[in-house]
Amino acid sequence: MHITQGDYNGKAVIISWVTPDEPGTIKVQYGVSKKNYDFTAEGAVRNYTFYNYTSGYIHQCLVDGLEVINNLNHGSR
Repeated sequence: MHITQGDYNGKAVIISWVTPDEPGTIKVQYGVSKKNYDFTAEGAVRNYTFYNYTSGYIHQCLVDGLEVINNLNHGSR
């Protein structure tokens, strides 16, 4: 799985993953707390061929309308 910024405002992410044999689902469930997934985003799936190589199924899903959180708690020792 790969997560990247999905817009200029930091209120969206693009979640990508690859499945080897079958397209599978193109939905991502998410929420504001653990085990509470109230929202679903639907994306697209595609694959490509380059000479003798055929890729796996590449899924991409845009999750937008997120809230920006400015507090980051981390520590180092």
